[in-house]
Amino acid sequence: MEEQHKVDLLETSYDRYSRKKTAVVAVVFALVVGLFATVGAWASYRAASHGTSVLAEVGQLPVIADIRRLALGQEAGANDQISKDRIHILLLGVGGEGHDGPELTDTIILASLDTKNEKLAMLSIPRDLAFPMGNSQFRKINSLNAFNEKAEPGAGARRTADEIGELLNVRIDHVLRVDFDGFADFIDTLGGIDLEVERGFTDNSYPAADYKYQTVTFQKGPQHMDGARTLKYVRSRHGNNGEGSDFARSRRQQLVIQAVREKLVSLGTLANPKKVADLYSAFSNHIQTDISAWDAVGLMPLATKIDRTRMTIRTLTDAQDGELSPANVNGEYMLFPRKPDWSEIRSIAADPFVTKEDELGKLKPQTSVNAEIKNGTNYEGYAFQVTQKLKSLGYRVPSFGNASHRGYERTVIYDLTDGKLPEELVRLKKMLDADVATSPAKPVDGTGERVIYTQDLAEERVKASSTQFLVILGESSLGMIHPYYATPQ
Repeated sequence: MEEQHKVDLLETSYDRYSRKKTAVVAVVFALVVGLFATVGAWASYRAASHGTSVLAEVGQLPVIADIRRLALGQEAGANDQISKDRIHILLLGVGGEGHDGPELTDTIILASLDTKNEKLAMLSIPRDLAFPMGNSQFRKINSLNAFNEKAEPGAGARRTADEIGELLNVRIDHVLRVDFDGFADFIDTLGGIDLEVERGFTDNSYPAADYKYQTVTFQKGPQHMDGARTLKYVRSRHGNNGEGSDFARSRRQQLVIQAVREKLVSLGTLANPKKVADLYSAFSNHIQTDISAWDAVGLMPLATKIDRTRMTIRTLTDAQDGELSPANVNGEYMLFPRKPDWSEIRSIAADPFVTKEDELGKLKPQTSVNAEIKNGTNYEGYAFQVTQKLKSLGYRVPSFGNASHRGYERTVIYDLTDGKLPEELVRLKKMLDADVATSPAKPVDGTGERVIYTQDLAEERVKASSTQFLVILGESSLGMIHPYYATPQ
């Protein structure tokens, strides 16, 4: 009986195991066939495009590296960005096939993910920003992808990310480029998005087929948009009601990204592999990216946690309090940084989570400060413009005018408090990009004024008795205003 019982038990276990093994083998076989078919087709396409071999292209596919890592049990290495506290992803939008200037970037957004604090910041870069090429030559930043794609087909987006990263002094870990058709298909596959239009507007010059124009109108308030209408909303550049600038368009693009993220979360898409696959297939032929499957899987949980309260939106602008100045370069409109050394823009790119309101708060004096302003440059009205800026921040300016000596390259601050306001001196020094000089102020008999002697032995009168800091403006402070509006004497 024991022997019979033992034989029956082995036969039952073996049958169950055999059936399970057969099912697993069938599933694995189907997956492998599908995988090799997909990889082969993609590698063949890339080989034909790049003039390389199919085997060489297979080795370059990110998914192969991911499979090898998973198969060998390797963890994410130094190049896997999910292990980092900060991830920078460059988002590029291009017209694509069938559109005028198909490889010009209509959208440039630097997205920064704070994986530790679960926050997202988006910095929009205007398409007219002047990109330095060396030897005092510039080209619009929106042309970089077109030049790079022509030089190395299939790698234009990554090369563009590297160049922009070098300019902004940040490490751009990944890049995602999508064309107009892919964007619209993606929105349609989502079932459209729900968006709050902040300002209604009409654009009578929206591009249409055969190089013609059409009129598009958006009403203020909540709206549901399909792919085609969302594309018009983010592309419009000639709307009325303050929506006709690239800066307003950048704001709309960021709002759409927020709405897409909310729709993905609300549908549970990011937690559903089939939905993710459907979305990917909807626009896979319209994207160029170096985001691997491993990276995407690692980022999905973070994407579900970041809501609007954890997002910061910034746009580089040429507004009065902006970071850019417009200029004409050989008949072409371009935007240049107010501070020619790019320090202001690089600071924003390094930490886009700091809002403009936060920055203004850091510039405001924490106590009563009286600063007398003298123009040491050859720009007419410069002292007045800086005075207005300082007053808007809360400084008191008892007197302003021209310095006795002109041609200062560096702004100089003379501390007349005997070191009693060190924090305010540091604040002014940083804001004005200034040097600090020490020179005793001597009273001028019978006038109530004081006088200091500069390093060049020039005599500078301090007009007001309440003055705590005498500021002689040099060209290093031009970033305080728009040099475009300043007129040399």
